[in-house]
Amino acid sequence: MNWSDVLKAVIPIVVMSLAWLLGQVNNFSERLTQIEGKMPALITKEGTPTDSPISAEKRAAIKEQIYKDINDLHVRLKLLEERQSQAQKR
Repeated sequence: MNWSDVLKAVIPIVVMSLAWLLGQVNNFSERLTQIEGKMPALITKEGTPTDSPISAEKRAAIKEQIYKDINDLHVRLKLLEERQSQAQKR
C-alpha cells in the first residue's frame, strides 16, 4: 500500500470530520445566541436574578400560607396565655 492510496482513504474521512465539526460549532453558536437573547429576561441590569411568573406565583402562595400559619399560632398562643392566666386566678 502506498501513500497515495492512504491519502485517498483518509482525505474523505478528514473532510467529513471537519464538516461535522463546523456543523457542531454552528449549532453551538445558535444555542448560545438563543441563551443570550433570553438573558435579559432572567437577570436584571444590576445582575440579580428575576422571577419567572410561575416562580413568583408559587412564592406568593407559600408566603400567604406562612402568614396564615403565623396568624394561627398567634391565636393559639393568645388562647393558651388566657387559659394560663385564668388557671392562676383560681
